[in-house]
Amino acid sequence: MKFQQLGTPYGEQELWDSVRKAMMDVADWRKQLITGTLTSDQIMQLKLKITQKIDWGNRKLGLDLVPRVEGEMVDPDAVSVVELHRVHALSSEASQSHSQGLGTLAKRKEKRKVLSHHLFFCMRDFSYHLGEDAEVYFSLYDSQKQKFISERFLVKLSKEGFSNYVEKIHSNCTIFTDLGSGDLVSDLYIVAHVVRVGRMLFSESVKKNSSHNYRRPYGVAVFRLVQTVLQGGDGEVEVTGKLFTSDEKDFWQLHEFIIKKQTNKCNILSNNVSYGLVVSVKMVHGELEQATKENPLLLKNVCVTKKLGFSDVIMPGDVRNDLYVTLNNGEFERGGKSVGKNIEVLVLALDADGHPLQCIYSGMGHEGTTEHSSMIMYHNNSPRWMERLKVAIPIDQFAGAHLRLEYSHCSTREKNEKKFFGFSFIRLMDDEGGTTLRDGSHELCVYKCDERSRLADPMEYLTMPYLSKAAADCVYSLPFQRSPKEIIVVDTLLCSTKLTQNVDLLSLLRWRSAPEGIGETLSRLTRVDGAETVKFLQDVLDALFAMFSTDDGNSTQHSGHVFQAMVFIFSLLEDSKFEHFKPVMDAYITGHFAAALVYKGLISCVRHLSDLCPQTEKQEPIMRCFRSLEYIFKFIIQSRLLFARATGGQNEDSFRVDVDSLFESFARMLNMNLENIEASQMTLLEHLQGTCDQLSRVLTPGEVANHINTLFNATPVESSRVITRAKLHAMKNAVNSTIFDDDEGRELLLQTICTHLRQHLDNRQELTLCADVLQDIIILTHKHTKRFPSSKLPATLHQDIEEIMLNLFNVLVQVILTLERSAPSSGASTLKPEAMGLASTLKPEAMGLTQLLSALKTTFVPTQASLVLGSLCVNLSVQDDIRGSLVASLMGILQLMREPHYTKLWDAHMISGIHHLRHLLHSTIVLLADLVRAAVFPSDWFVMRMVTNYTILAAMQEIAQPLIATFLKQGRFDNQLWSSYLNLAVGFLTQPCLQLEQFSQQKRHKVLERYNDMRVLMGFQILSMWRELDDHRLHFIPGMVGPFLEVTLVPEPELRKATLPIFFDMMQAEQQAKGSFKQVETELIDKLDILVSENKGDDEYRQLFNTILLEKVRSDDPVWRESGTAFINSVTRLLERLLDYRNVMQGDENCDKRMSCTVNLLNFYKNEINRQEMYIRYIYKLHDLHVPAGNFTEAAFTLQLHANQLSWTQRMLHADHLYQAQTETQRKELIYMKIINYFDKGKCWEQGIPLLEELANQYRTCLFDYQKLSEVLRRQASFYEKILSGKRYDHEYFRVGFYGLGLPLFVRNKVFIYRGLEYEQIGTFTQRIQTEFPQAKMLSHNTPPDDTIRSSDGQYIQICAVKALPEINPLFDGVEVDERILKYYSNNHVRQFVYDRPTHRGPADKENEFKNLWIERTTYTTEFELPGILKWFEVVDQRMEQLCPPQYACETVDRHNKQLKQIIIHYRANPQDNIQLFTMRLQGTIDAAVNGGIAKYQDAFFGPDYLVVYPENADHVNRLKVLLSDQTMILEGALDLHGRIAPSANQPLHKRLVEVFEGLRSKVRKMCSTPQSQRSTSSLQSTPPPPPTHRRADSDPATEFRRTGSIINSPLPPLPSDKGAISLSSSSTSGHSSQRSSQSSSLYAHFQSGSHDDDIYAKPQEWDGNLGVQRDSRPRSAFISDSRGSSPKSLSKSLNNDYMIVPPPKLSDEAHRWRYSRPPSPRTARSSITQDSANSLWCDSQGSDESLPPLPPRVGERPARSISLGGEEEAPPPVLPKRMGKKCPSTAMFGCEQLLGDGVDGLGYSGGGLSNGFPASTPGTPPLVSPRNHRTPPPPPIPPKAISTPLTPLSPPTGFSPNTSAEDLTPTTPTNINLRNLDELHHNLLENYSVPPRLQPPPPPSP
Repeated sequence: MKFQQLGTPYGEQELWDSVRKAMMDVADWRKQLITGTLTSDQIMQLKLKITQKIDWGNRKLGLDLVPRVEGEMVDPDAVSVVELHRVHALSSEASQSHSQGLGTLAKRKEKRKVLSHHLFFCMRDFSYHLGEDAEVYFSLYDSQKQKFISERFLVKLSKEGFSNYVEKIHSNCTIFTDLGSGDLVSDLYIVAHVVRVGRMLFSESVKKNSSHNYRRPYGVAVFRLVQTVLQGGDGEVEVTGKLFTSDEKDFWQLHEFIIKKQTNKCNILSNNVSYGLVVSVKMVHGELEQATKENPLLLKNVCVTKKLGFSDVIMPGDVRNDLYVTLNNGEFERGGKSVGKNIEVLVLALDADGHPLQCIYSGMGHEGTTEHSSMIMYHNNSPRWMERLKVAIPIDQFAGAHLRLEYSHCSTREKNEKKFFGFSFIRLMDDEGGTTLRDGSHELCVYKCDERSRLADPMEYLTMPYLSKAAADCVYSLPFQRSPKEIIVVDTLLCSTKLTQNVDLLSLLRWRSAPEGIGETLSRLTRVDGAETVKFLQDVLDALFAMFSTDDGNSTQHSGHVFQAMVFIFSLLEDSKFEHFKPVMDAYITGHFAAALVYKGLISCVRHLSDLCPQTEKQEPIMRCFRSLEYIFKFIIQSRLLFARATGGQNEDSFRVDVDSLFESFARMLNMNLENIEASQMTLLEHLQGTCDQLSRVLTPGEVANHINTLFNATPVESSRVITRAKLHAMKNAVNSTIFDDDEGRELLLQTICTHLRQHLDNRQELTLCADVLQDIIILTHKHTKRFPSSKLPATLHQDIEEIMLNLFNVLVQVILTLERSAPSSGASTLKPEAMGLASTLKPEAMGLTQLLSALKTTFVPTQASLVLGSLCVNLSVQDDIRGSLVASLMGILQLMREPHYTKLWDAHMISGIHHLRHLLHSTIVLLADLVRAAVFPSDWFVMRMVTNYTILAAMQEIAQPLIATFLKQGRFDNQLWSSYLNLAVGFLTQPCLQLEQFSQQKRHKVLERYNDMRVLMGFQILSMWRELDDHRLHFIPGMVGPFLEVTLVPEPELRKATLPIFFDMMQAEQQAKGSFKQVETELIDKLDILVSENKGDDEYRQLFNTILLEKVRSDDPVWRESGTAFINSVTRLLERLLDYRNVMQGDENCDKRMSCTVNLLNFYKNEINRQEMYIRYIYKLHDLHVPAGNFTEAAFTLQLHANQLSWTQRMLHADHLYQAQTETQRKELIYMKIINYFDKGKCWEQGIPLLEELANQYRTCLFDYQKLSEVLRRQASFYEKILSGKRYDHEYFRVGFYGLGLPLFVRNKVFIYRGLEYEQIGTFTQRIQTEFPQAKMLSHNTPPDDTIRSSDGQYIQICAVKALPEINPLFDGVEVDERILKYYSNNHVRQFVYDRPTHRGPADKENEFKNLWIERTTYTTEFELPGILKWFEVVDQRMEQLCPPQYACETVDRHNKQLKQIIIHYRANPQDNIQLFTMRLQGTIDAAVNGGIAKYQDAFFGPDYLVVYPENADHVNRLKVLLSDQTMILEGALDLHGRIAPSANQPLHKRLVEVFEGLRSKVRKMCSTPQSQRSTSSLQSTPPPPPTHRRADSDPATEFRRTGSIINSPLPPLPSDKGAISLSSSSTSGHSSQRSSQSSSLYAHFQSGSHDDDIYAKPQEWDGNLGVQRDSRPRSAFISDSRGSSPKSLSKSLNNDYMIVPPPKLSDEAHRWRYSRPPSPRTARSSITQDSANSLWCDSQGSDESLPPLPPRVGERPARSISLGGEEEAPPPVLPKRMGKKCPSTAMFGCEQLLGDGVDGLGYSGGGLSNGFPASTPGTPPLVSPRNHRTPPPPPIPPKAISTPLTPLSPPTGFSPNTSAEDLTPTTPTNINLRNLDELHHNLLENYSVPPRLQPPPPPSP
């Protein structure tokens, strides 16, 4: 048994348990086999049992069926395919119910009904204590018939109690035999009667033993036999019962009280134990002798308790002579006493001389006795005993024997003896008639007698009447006085095979004594019970044949009656009850029958009845005669043989004449079409074979065959169905007779039978029987052929095969085709007409039950639908059996046929015309194609399928001959025939059961060993036929492209190599005929897509396809070589994509792979071969992948590909599986609505708005559908609202590199940018990719892998986070745009992404890593924008640049400054919020405990030697100083705010922060070389200084948006020229090229010589040349510019956040308006909120612009303090970028984002200290604060270049006054100014420090 894995979660537990039990059973049986202790019969039975269980297990596990004959596997080569089909059918039936029979037998053996059943019984325990001896009688009781059906079994118990010693075990056991099947279905009980043997009245106090042993009733127990016991189980079943008691007068019916549960009439007999009477039972079946052999340990030496009466089967050898006497009841006189008598009845069996016979059995299990004492009913004159005795008198003593009943009164006193007072007797046989006592009740006379001695001579009383009825009529005196008022009733039952109670049967046996009464005797014989007749079968037959004819053979006057009596007796043997007497009859015929002259009379009687049949209405005698023909002819033939033996063979011709005349009479009767004789005709045909078998003993097989043919031909073909069925049965019997084994007889029968079969098949009559007859013919013919070598078949066998072939082949093909094509009709004739119509049109064989029932329910109510379904299923099952039998028959004929037979078949049809041959070939090919395509046989019939395929393969090789010879070479090319043949060949080759790769190695080896690879054989056959076509190949283009492609996809290398060149031939043929091979190309691509998706083809095929066809093109060098090569390469690429797609079709983890492969395919179909229908097909495949995955935005972009293929026209489009037939406009509108819904679900409303506008325009201007227009406009308005108020979160982006040759081709050694899922961080994303590629190894570093990894066979994946680099959108130039609108574009519609990786140059300084910390910035460009039709796209370009250490430090400090500004704004608006986060951020910035503070920057970049060594970094060092100075200004305002809102508990800490800040500020001033006198020294503790009143340039509306992104992601602008501007030189960043100036030396700026390149920056076209108009009206201010000196317009196109202070030029009004009207680029605002960062960021409702680092620090963690440098508190430097694998340090001044959670893995600076600061859910978070929300101030004045002077970082502007109004403020350098009031501080903070989007609060969570 093959083991398979069984799953149990979904209801498979039962299967698991059953298979496990079967395996354990097989293991146990194997142990029994190897012990070697079993007999040969037991071994055979056990082997059959094991194979049966294995077959059952194979079926349960869905494995192949093993055809077996008597447990042994069948050799398919040794049997016909028809016989193999039958074996499969029987094996399948046996495996379905392995518990029935032996299962797998080759021939359908007659299932002999088990008529005998036996019940093994054993009393296991008796827990009651009686105190005296006891008798327990067990018997079977039928509660339905209310009678006992078995003898009694007796168990005697001693007064000591029940003993169950081993040596006595069999005394407690018996077997109740001969139970019939009818007994098992009744309510059977085992009734136990317990009788106490001892004193009349028992008393525990009396210890003395009694001198009398009276039998007294004690109790009754009842055990019900349930059906599980009666059907027979694996072992004995124990049953426990309780004893019940009742009044003694009701003891005889106590068991009925118990069964009927009449508890008021009976009581449970109490005992002190929990159990009572324990018995065990086991049912065994079959003959007792066989059952004993099968259960030797159980049944050996066990006594037999027989059934009352005969069993259902009377065996000829049974000898039984049992008389059962039941003491029923009696009536006795009181005899003058006041109380009733204690009456005991003594029963004796005596012979004629009065000698006692030891033949009385009160119960089985003990020896017989001469007498039996009844139970005594205490003081009861009307006792009722119901005691049954068995009287087994020997047959020779039965005639004179009688029974005597003696009555005594028993006293309760021990001393008193029994008082004898009377007797009765009964004779057992009638002296006059010789018959035994009749069964039934007998009322006996009671004769008075007080002395037993008077009974010594039986003749004294035997002359008296013994029945009370006879005694009443007696008039003469009697020796004994009869008591008229006393009677006793006894019941008798005789079971004897030697004695009869029938007078009629006795008179027949004694007919010679009264010959005048023969007629009456014969007429009464039919009324005699059959059991009585068969018991005296030999004597009866002797008497009948003696009466049938005289001694000289002449008939007598009673011959007719005698013949009827014979027929009656013969018909008895057909009864199953007497079928075992057939051997007795046969033995009588061969051994005792001696009537040599009766054959003439018997033939005459049969002929007379046959002639009389049409003339009489009484057909029953005739039918009885026909049913007995076999035995009649046995006597006829035996009589003839006796006569021939006695006379030397005289009168032979006379006998033949008599037989001929008899068959002629039969033929005349069969030829009549009369309804009243149909039954007789059917009976004759059914029993014809028995007659013919007997005739073959005296006639030749040819003569008998002629007689049979006479009857077959006499039966009309158009006869009724019953006659037709009878005739076919007769034919089947004739085929299986010995006549068919003879060559002459077979030839004669075969002609007639084949002719009749053809006629019935043509008329579609009785197809099942026709198939059975034909199968028998084929099986026998095949057996005859196996006797000879294939090349030496005798002529007779050749002729037989031709006879079968010519008569039946064509018609068989047509019938099977009809069955294949027609639908089964409903078998329910009571259905409505519409039900019949639907049943005739449905194709149930092509539908599942669920589909079929659904189809029916559309027409009928459920009840009627179920009825139709049941009828269809039954009909379908029957039709499947018929079709299978007919197909097996056809295969059998093909298996018999050799090449000469095929030639004979073609020639025979060619004689009738070529169209006949064509029709035959076409029908055969179509049928074989149907058989190959829709397998007729079940899938587990593997052997049958392989033999069928081998037969079809041989037939196809023969069919090819007339195709070539007749329908190709003679100018009669038939395209249809050839196409059908080639399609058949392809279907044969590609059928599933021939795909050896799917088999186990052992199974594949066996198939190859027996059949070879039939696919290869058929492939070469196809190739041979293709070569024959030559110039006709064009007819098969494009029709055969797909089939041939399917052939080449079969995974067999030799087959592929042989058949792939066919495509070259097709291309060549089409090219020569049409100038191109477009049809081949189109069909090949279409079919390739379908076939590969069906799991056909592999990478080996792709290589072979490319290699073989390219080699063919190169070698033949056709004119179309170039186009052919391109086409082959294109198909190769398509194969690569299709195989990739197929390899990822299964599994949820492969969803992303499926999407990639789908995109590859749709791009191929669009770009390479322009196949729109295939392109659209894969669009929807991609769509169907996106939607379940929740990728609604990508699904929308995918559907948009289809929408782009459509136009707004009224062109009609055909319907498909997705859309109904509709106009192009309607379909595009429908697709647009789907796209809009997906954009809405994906929160990509910006993309849905253009579609809504397009729809609105169509509704407004073309369709004029204002209703839909209004809906679209409302939808559009809702999208705008959602943009401002909707909740959406930005996605992270990840760079994923796939390296190694072990990866699929579509990702191998490629880099992709992935768009993460919502809230997906890098850890979750990495886990998802790892799940998708479980075999891949994750690279722990982000350095580019070397060639070793790329070329290895492994799989490697490298993942890191990247930051989106948005593109500039000119649409927003000059426009004030809400930050919520711009936020979307910072993270969407991007193609460029950056990744920063920290590196060190030179020796590392362990004390200060900032000195040589460089940033390697890589910019990736993807093939398409994200989001798109995928969540990832391949990187098509990448660039790398380096950021020097001070440049990166500037970015870090600038980012931290912006975060501080946002915190100030938040707490200014929400002073009631918890300030813990505010305090922590200030403490981490001012009192840095980690990384050494600003001292690290001072040590790294501000030393005297740094600029000497790195003069090119001077610009960055100067800018770093400015940023640090700005930080002190921001901290000053923050401390002021903190001091006002901090609670009293935090004031000590605040004071500490102020003290530390003073030291920090002084250190910054000293570091930046700023005179101390220029800074206010007012104490923060007394009066907070006013906020800076200047306006920062970075708060300008035109530049604010550009600075919200990280500096790392922003390029530095080019240097300005010296034409009116002073600028700092800066190196370019973020991958944007710019010129780097090496001429900068001043801290702020210096004049540079003009250059042509820089002129556009120094003097833009839009600027006014008048630069000094407003100089006196405004204080001199610094204009904030980028390091390139760009104008606001040019700045709007820059992504850099760097700036510098330059003298602002004066603008004209026009220039001023232009400057503030240009919108910023929407692509500069970047956001990447993730789920993890959302919990740690404080952001607005639109989400943050930057992502958190992967591991943010814990909130509230107090960092360890470090010792500051120089004895002063130092400001902390920016935190080092995090290296891969290095743990993030504790919170520092710049928070945690500087630890390169983003700076390394990506570019997201996700909140710095806000990871220590405000959570996203902080209540009261302010809304977005942007410069666009406030009034735009006037532009600053631009001083003349001539007087423009450089400013120091902390010098206040000239003319600055604290009283300057806010309206007059312009951006200037930071200065220390005392605050006048809080409102002014708030206003100026808002003006100078805009809140980046990343500090805006998140939206409240959805409910």
